[in-house]
Amino acid sequence: MIINDIFQNWNKGCYIAKLAKVEEDDFGNEVQYFSRPKYYDFNIQPASGTTDIALYGEKISKMYKCIASLADYNKKFKEGDLAYLEGIKPKNESTKTYGSGANYKIVSVRPQNTVILIYFEKI
Repeated sequence: MIINDIFQNWNKGCYIAKLAKVEEDDFGNEVQYFSRPKYYDFNIQPASGTTDIALYGEKISKMYKCIASLADYNKKFKEGDLAYLEGIKPKNESTKTYGSGANYKIVSVRPQNTVILIYFEKI
């Protein structure tokens, strides 16, 4: 079946720390807390193409696009979650520092017919 090949060929490992909660500190600054980064095996490619360029312009050079199964990952990720791409792994992170070593942020999650497109932007 062709659809399975999309999810298995060219996969790369990554970690994603989901945004758990947002609070304000004593000075009114927003403080974000993330869950423990979890490992995923996704088809992650540099964002490119006419549509991607039209949407993100010059930022496209600092972005990746992921294709994931809609059946397996629908509503599991949201904008603001952090990702560890390009071989980066979470190291020495505790409950209060989850996400501190992440090098990308999820900027868009787009359910399609049978897949989800997830866009990551370098932070």
